[in-house]
Amino acid sequence: MPTLSQGQPDKSGPEPHRHRQTAESFGVDAERYDRARPPYPQALVDRIVAASPGRHVLDVGAGTGIEARQFQAAGCTVLGVEPDVRMADFARRSRVEVEVTRFEDWQPAGRQFDAVIAGTAWHWVDPVAGAAKAAQVLRPGDRLAPFHHVPQLPDEVIDALAEALQRVAPDSPFNPGLLRGSTVDAYQPPFAKITDGIRQAGSFSEPEQSRFAWERTASPRHSAARTARTWGRTARPGASGPPGPRMAACGRVSVPRPCCAIPFRGAAAGSTRSRS
Repeated sequence: MPTLSQGQPDKSGPEPHRHRQTAESFGVDAERYDRARPPYPQALVDRIVAASPGRHVLDVGAGTGIEARQFQAAGCTVLGVEPDVRMADFARRSRVEVEVTRFEDWQPAGRQFDAVIAGTAWHWVDPVAGAAKAAQVLRPGDRLAPFHHVPQLPDEVIDALAEALQRVAPDSPFNPGLLRGSTVDAYQPPFAKITDGIRQAGSFSEPEQSRFAWERTASPRHSAARTARTWGRTARPGASGPPGPRMAACGRVSVPRPCCAIPFRGAAAGSTRSRS
């Protein structure tokens, strides 16, 4: 499958789901990705489980299995769909069942689920085609629930992250400046595309949005370094193989503050499969 590691620039348009090379590049270091990405708040998981008529869950863009493991712990059986075989292999090692393909191309083969979820991944899916595919595997009353989260980082961490990315990945499409102010509000434009796609699919109730706030204790220095490594490595063509001097430089992020509680903000869209 095409990835950034094959050295081809990503020339697609502004819709995230068209950036296939970026979407399928995070597996260049799946173990580091799994360490760097925090889990979701239990309240979010509990709300989705409570709103679903059963506990058979399809996880779209399952990645390394972060949210799948949380839903398993909540008593659900989870099948993941993930386009990157490297991410899928990591998830499988953590006892998450995964099928490797783009969700738009995935074949349900008659299988049905009580809920379709996506943890900070639905923006990589065509918003209309994805919702239509979800409708195929959900019965009336079942739930489609994509959700996202983002850290509310201190200004000095954002400054350090911006400096690190400029140093090691100046052509990165990621803009740390978006993390200033209300990060959930900054994510509203792509979230609006997601909910519009659900509406256009014509098979679901009006999407409802829920917001969540929580904290995670971490070192800002390590948070900035991990984020810089992830963003820098996945954003650059030719970023294959073991970490070299460019990625090692991402670890040299100077942040004065020691460990602290990093606020996170999240949003979830919930929509019920309507009758055909």
